Amino acid sequence: MQGLHEESPIAINLVSLVMQFLTPDMIGRLANSFGLDRNRVQFAISSAVTAVLAAFNDTATQPGGAQKLVDAAGQHTSTLANFASELAVGGQSALFEKGSRMLLSLVGAANQNALTEAVATFTGLSQGASGSLLAILVPIAMGTIAQNHGRRLDTNGIANLFASQRDNIAAALPPDFGSLLSGTTLLNSLGDAARTATAPGSGAAAASGLVTTARQRGADAASAWSNWHYWLLAIAAAAALLIYFAATH
Repeated sequence: MQGLHEESPIAINLVSLVMQFLTPDMIGRLANSFGLDRNRVQFAISSAVTAVLAAFNDTATQPGGAQKLVDAAGQHTSTLANFASELAVGGQSALFEKGSRMLLSLVGAANQNALTEAVATFTGLSQGASGSLLAILVPIAMGTIAQNHGRRLDTNGIANLFASQRDNIAAALPPDFGSLLSGTTLLNSLGDAARTATAPGSGAAAASGLVTTARQRGADAASAWSNWHYWLLAIAAAAALLIYFAATH
């Protein structure tokens, strides 16, 4: 098998390759690991995958970044083959921890936090769940690169790979999601390809509105229960008084 740097960029779509691994069955396993609804995880994955790859694309353009990516991919040559079994035997914590450390080393603390906040805002997931999802996608992304590059991927190869993927990554950004990262440098390396994703349209406001609506519904439900609970106590008190008067007269 040729290295990725020797293949035509048209032959590879890194986003699609990662998503191919995330089958419905795998998404179900991840949802169980997170203790979350499967549909919520599936919705979150589209933004989280492209966020991770956009961050790695930015890393590839930084001094020494390509070497970091090569080293990271080298640690995940067998990850995809063993991933399901590691989840099954309760290795989630180890996967999360390793992925989180690797994401930190590749993109830095500020960008890691920005990614987590963007995914949380866009999807309505908690910060913890969003961070765990991003962490678990790091070995999957690196495993995908490792599985498809053969043994010849070097710094030039991985730099060329991500350069060839800019349009694919930008096109995969969900509508308005990119605007949540517009205050960072994470999308700068995508160039004009990311302009549509970060165009004014207040995706952050729309996403925040969805989260606010969900929270408001929860508050409304709590208020309704509180009102019902109040009237239930009042009815019970009235019934007790009636029983008391009936027994004493």
